[in-house]
Amino acid sequence: MTSPIKPPGGAPPPLAPNEAAQGSGPKAAEGFREALDVGAPSEVSEASNASGTEALSGVDSVVADLRAGRIDATEAVERIIAETLQGPMASMLDAAGRSELEAHLRATLEDDPNLQALVRDLER
Repeated sequence: MTSPIKPPGGAPPPLAPNEAAQGSGPKAAEGFREALDVGAPSEVSEASNASGTEALSGVDSVVADLRAGRIDATEAVERIIAETLQGPMASMLDAAGRSELEAHLRATLEDDPNLQALVRDLER
């Protein structure tokens, strides 16, 4: 596999035929940006509020409730853990697996100073 990065003092090496066919360059970058923009949080929020009602679900509803002052940081974390345990990936686990996942999430929240700082930031 070759790299399109220019080496010092020279032009980038040409792409191999199979790399050129995979799609790179401006069109591929534009498609990537469009794919990222489709699910942007602002668009999701605008779409859910277009009817004038809040039809938010999951983490979006937790964020909305937290910002509105309806819940505190502790409740937000509890709801996010609950959402995670009810999510599609966790649904593939049996009851013991979900219990292990919950224990792991809670232990990580207690042990990781970066996550603790993020939770403290929610309280502000």
